[in-house]
Amino acid sequence: MALKAYSSGPLSLQDINARVKSHIPLARKIAWQIHGRVRDLLDIDDLIQIGMTALVEAAQRFQDTGEATFGAYASIRVRGALVDHVRNNLTLTRTAVQRRDRIVQARRDLQSEGLDPDNQTLLAEKLGIGMAELQNWHTQVAKVSDKSLDEIYDDHSIWFADEKPTPESALLTSELRDRLAENLKKLNERDAMVLQLYYVEELNLEEIAETLSISIGRVSQIKKAAIGQLRQWMDTD
Repeated sequence: MALKAYSSGPLSLQDINARVKSHIPLARKIAWQIHGRVRDLLDIDDLIQIGMTALVEAAQRFQDTGEATFGAYASIRVRGALVDHVRNNLTLTRTAVQRRDRIVQARRDLQSEGLDPDNQTLLAEKLGIGMAELQNWHTQVAKVSDKSLDEIYDDHSIWFADEKPTPESALLTSELRDRLAENLKKLNERDAMVLQLYYVEELNLEEIAETLSISIGRVSQIKKAAIGQLRQWMDTD
């Protein structure tokens, strides 16, 4: 469910700066949350910088209509930018580790055949790639030479989760996705926002309460009521 940005009129630089300044702690908090999930594979300063850039862009785009707070909008924009950055970088890292392992195995194979494992031409032939591509592999491998696959890859990490649906989940999605999407549209914006922040953005109740400027108890009530309403609609439509 996309969060809308409104652009009914231009904002003054002072308004944009005020929004950014008041939500810097939020952007930093999200950056630290993401940093904790990737176990120090990415520099926190880089994540904070990306978060701040997304915060500024959010401040420039958002117009208050009274339906959703800027904090809620900024939270989703900042988190989305950081998740995209993490996915892109960790995919490259995982690929580099796999290529390193292939190079190591190819060198072993050459040595067992009585050939020179340091001969780059033979190594490229063993890997089935060209010399230019082999050099690119070496460059990538150098960046992760001090990390093992176990340090980087985690079967339970959301960043490396297999995104291919199982046959069962694919069938379920096929049958329920359209109905669920239609029923979600029936929720008011605040109820829908709470569900998105909790299930999609993975914020806890306290973080949602802070983002929406309501009490933790109220967040819990909204979440419970919204889920109950969705279940009722899904059962009767």
